Amino acid sequence: MTMKNIITSILTILLISCNSNISEDKSEYESRGDIKIFDEKANKFVTSEFKIDLLADSLYLAEGPLWVEKLNSLLFTQVASNKIFSWNENDGLSVYMDSSGYTGIVPAEPDGILGSNGMTLDSNGNLILTQHGDRRISKLIDWGTSNSSFETIIDNYDGKLFNSPNDLVYATNGDLYFTDPPYGFGLEKLLTSSLKEQPVNGVYKLAKNGDLSLLIDDITLPNGIAISPDNKTLYVNNSDVDNPFITKFDITESGLENREIFFDGTELTKTNEGWFDGIKVHSSGTVFSTGPGGVFIIDSDGNHLATIGTTSIALNCAFGKDEKSLYITAFDYLARVAIK
Repeated sequence: MTMKNIITSILTILLISCNSNISEDKSEYESRGDIKIFDEKANKFVTSEFKIDLLADSLYLAEGPLWVEKLNSLLFTQVASNKIFSWNENDGLSVYMDSSGYTGIVPAEPDGILGSNGMTLDSNGNLILTQHGDRRISKLIDWGTSNSSFETIIDNYDGKLFNSPNDLVYATNGDLYFTDPPYGFGLEKLLTSSLKEQPVNGVYKLAKNGDLSLLIDDITLPNGIAISPDNKTLYVNNSDVDNPFITKFDITESGLENREIFFDGTELTKTNEGWFDGIKVHSSGTVFSTGPGGVFIIDSDGNHLATIGTTSIALNCAFGKDEKSLYITAFDYLARVAIK
């Protein structure tokens, strides 16, 4: 499948999604998808009998899930509509924030995908967002109040605006790693937008002292990014279906070293829809990554233990409170599965 093919497929799904409205949450959740076990080690987390609960459907590019303890809620982004949503057991689904990724401070493609995408919390509990439309990483000031606003953390490299920062992760020492693919320009102008200033789709590190460095410049569409619990390994997903890889690097004082393919999805893309997008690492070191067909459970040696299957392309995932559940944002719905 070529880049043109994937853009055509996504546009088709988007057109269908545009005509949908967000549905009400159900008191008794429907099941959506199934779980395939390939290695008994997966039974530490899930079994094939586990139910995948559908929490909300008729969404539109659901992304960036993040469990926020102080809200007792899951936040997630809806990139194409420039919103952040909240979900919890008591209140169900609600809009948490409008204009979450584009406030008009920089030029943007009229048909771009301009909302916020990946979110995380810093060491002080501040909400940190990647903003496609504003082409920056921001901190939300006074969040949860009517006075909330964005404060720019970083918005350029070498004086040139980023493409559309997509996902991010903090190391325990305060360094911030993030990816910068061009999805914010919109799928039709993904590779041709005149607004693109960066010559590459990069992976960057913003050190705690404020120094910014370009770490990787040759992953075609860097997307999800995660760090192992011991802070020694960086994982980067490539959402290019022609290069369907999860790549890992050793994190050293000198930068990134010992690059290798952690997981090769070439064969899986032949029979399943989807690509490597969001990625999280369990406290055990086990990797949970969206990929062709759902969310993959992969041990630290790169062995495919199981797939949590989705009926719509899986875009991202996040652990809930105490890692007792995994939330999955698919192209058009939010789901949850229990984790042992």
